[in-house]
Amino acid sequence: MKTNNKLHTILFLSLLLVVALSGCRKPSAGSGNLEGMVTGPDGSGLGGVSVLYGDSAVFTDFSGGYFYEGLPDGTQGVRFVLNGYYSIMSLVDIPSGGTARCDAVMDIITAGWAAGSEDSGYGTILYTSDAGVSWVRQGAPGTVPAARLTDVCAVSDRKCWIVGDADTVSGSAVILRTDDGGATWVNQGLSLSSLSSASMAAVISLDGDTAWAVTADTSVVLKTVNAGNTWSECRNSDAVRGYTSVTTLDGRNIWCSGIGMDGNAVVEYSPDGGTTWNVLNVSAVAGQNVIPESICAVSETELFMAGTGTMGVLFSSDCGGTWSQIMVADMDILSLEAMDSGRLWASGTGGHLLSTADGFRTHTDILPAEGSYPGGDVSAVAFLRDGIHGAFSVKSQSGATGAIFYTADGGSSWSLASVPFSFSIENLDFVGGNN
Repeated sequence: MKTNNKLHTILFLSLLLVVALSGCRKPSAGSGNLEGMVTGPDGSGLGGVSVLYGDSAVFTDFSGGYFYEGLPDGTQGVRFVLNGYYSIMSLVDIPSGGTARCDAVMDIITAGWAAGSEDSGYGTILYTSDAGVSWVRQGAPGTVPAARLTDVCAVSDRKCWIVGDADTVSGSAVILRTDDGGATWVNQGLSLSSLSSASMAAVISLDGDTAWAVTADTSVVLKTVNAGNTWSECRNSDAVRGYTSVTTLDGRNIWCSGIGMDGNAVVEYSPDGGTTWNVLNVSAVAGQNVIPESICAVSETELFMAGTGTMGVLFSSDCGGTWSQIMVADMDILSLEAMDSGRLWASGTGGHLLSTADGFRTHTDILPAEGSYPGGDVSAVAFLRDGIHGAFSVKSQSGATGAIFYTADGGSSWSLASVPFSFSIENLDFVGGNN
């Protein structure tokens, strides 16, 4: 048989062309999926956990389950993040066209701080690492001013801000920060020369870098985006005499409660992290003896606010545009703590501690410290992210001494915490809390 060399040559050149073209073509990457369950240390599912790959994320459902589609195949790093819990990094092998599984158990952070009146020449700062069972004092004269400390924001087990009344000795505002779990404290208020005599009412931060602080006796809202290395005024209001509290859930929507120029309660709202502000008058209550002591956001649109006199507890479902009185109280309410829009706690004068499972439509009123501090004020209440472990501070009727009580069963029972001295505590906060 005669061989057709011309045909063989054409076939051979065609094969070379196919090989060359295939060598120049970038192979398409495969992808797969990831599923799993995220639980807490007690085995219960954790909802709202961010499952992060690069700059993208999915969130676990109420039961703790998640499904992540379209991850590149091969070995990938995935992070699990939830406020109040230690973050986890896991390496997973994603099969092309298949689904891998990665379950995670997240440990809750049990750290928190409490702050209060001056004692022994400096303001009181207490720290707990065991969910409020025992507390140790931190700080020292010279680093912590001899001033009443009024609010606490525990960002992590390492980072915390504490604010208070003006330091009359050095003539400075008081904005204390620690980055090492309280081993050292720095007063960032020393750099605020324009607010040297201002007292700070409250501070809040979600990530430890961006934070807002409000003044108690002027109309200024401060903001930092660099962990407090510098603070700037993002609001100087002509509608507010003094602020009392600040809240945010996302670092974008910010609400501040305060006392208006007319003596009535007022709320100011920023939808963009403090760039622009709206004044929201609170028409549900009126009177110059009504002071909003605490405001607490529980969703993107829902807020609770409580205060003195006839205020009781107010509720708004439209970002603070309108308010309704959802609970009448015969006491001054001093602080709010929310697990969600249904489960909340409120502390008050006369030793009262209120709990609700339906957003204060009904509530339980107890006097958990009556045996030790009859008639004393429950100045603050705070819970860990699990809603099971928590603590409250109580001050004696004179306000000179006090104590901290803790719970490990969701508030069904309370025990006296171990504290080095009978300090007068104004506020406390656990990592991941929302007071």
